[in-house]
Amino acid sequence: MVGKVGVSTNSVFISYSSKDRDFVERLATDLRSRGLYVWFDQWELKVGDSLIEKINAGIASHDYLVIVLSKKSVRSQWVMKELNAALMKELKERRVVVLPILIEDCDIPPLLSDKVYADFRGDYSLGLNRLLHRFPGRLFPSGISIQTSKSLSNNVSTANVSRTNISDVMGKLDGLK
Repeated sequence: MVGKVGVSTNSVFISYSSKDRDFVERLATDLRSRGLYVWFDQWELKVGDSLIEKINAGIASHDYLVIVLSKKSVRSQWVMKELNAALMKELKERRVVVLPILIEDCDIPPLLSDKVYADFRGDYSLGLNRLLHRFPGRLFPSGISIQTSKSLSNNVSTANVSRTNISDVMGKLDGLK
């Protein structure tokens, strides 16, 4: 959620076809384990909730809408309504809101045709890594992060810092076992 002072908490609303639920549950779990706040209908909706109210509130209160693009989702009226709401938010706030991810070949909605997408079709890990690059820093379980090359000082070589950071991360992960 974007705070009052404009500081992002890296929150995402996931829009998808229910026929893609297995993929989305894995994605939602992976994003949450990397420190993102995730709105996933299976975790958020309770018996008796108004679908329209909860979905509108979810889209409005989260930084991004991750749209899972598949043959099923591009034919879903619900997914297209969620996409339209997020595109309007993107226009109003003049910032990127919609993050498309492609899980199978399908007809890309025209209003998304110029957007870069995370490609999950071949390798899930590569697609997830591409998506995570949208967020500040590389996110790992338990809030561990690795600096990007842009944040490295000019007098330290990228290779040495990357090796050091990876060693630090691995040590911290070993300590969690």
